[in-house]
Amino acid sequence: MIEEDAYERLDPAFEAAMAGARREHRPLTVLFSGGVDSGLLAWELRARPRTRLLTIGLPGSPDLHAARAGAADLGVRVEEIEIPTGAVEDGARRWSTRLQDLPRTRAAPLLGLALAMASAGTGPVVCGQGADELFLGYAHFRNLDARAASERSDADLARLRETDAVRAGAIAHELGVELACPYLDPVFVRAARSIPIDLRLPGREPKALFRRWALHRGLPRSVAMRAKKALQYGTGIDRVLERLGR
Repeated sequence: MIEEDAYERLDPAFEAAMAGARREHRPLTVLFSGGVDSGLLAWELRARPRTRLLTIGLPGSPDLHAARAGAADLGVRVEEIEIPTGAVEDGARRWSTRLQDLPRTRAAPLLGLALAMASAGTGPVVCGQGADELFLGYAHFRNLDARAASERSDADLARLRETDAVRAGAIAHELGVELACPYLDPVFVRAARSIPIDLRLPGREPKALFRRWALHRGLPRSVAMRAKKALQYGTGIDRVLERLGR
């Protein structure tokens, strides 16, 4: 398979995964960090009336700066919400049963998503979960051969869909939020996993194929190629959980 064939599989699957958000008549919030995953969602929904971009982070955190720069590159506005340390601590207590038994590397992103949904208020919220698992965006995919990368991708995706996404859905329900994750739509997952793992290997940059596909979709290069910290580090939430753990 050549790369253009991969795009031909991803494009219709992505359109199907985005159909609900495109049809939505209510105000809709895109959780936006300024990186390629949420950037593509924001780009695709930018012309839709009543689309709101939202980012959260501790004061001075990298995600607030990245989201501001990314929104400027897209020609849209983003609402920046600074989350004080105390709010992160309160959230960790409030959702302690959802976070229990998770390592900090998974608890921190889930808490970040919970705080973002709480900041969004009720209604539809769109987030970029799933792209890293499908397109090998995590650091642990570096230097893996095709077989090992495929096995790790499958394991990461299964854990996300069966545990972390389920807990996120429960938090969303509690908050009165309708959480949509287009990259986890079954049609899109099947299309992504049908692409040979060799094409999805990161090479010199994480999610290399995903980034080039986002460029193919029209996403500005500055957003598609932006190197960005993972949510838990970009928001500063990981540091708070580390301190609480100590």
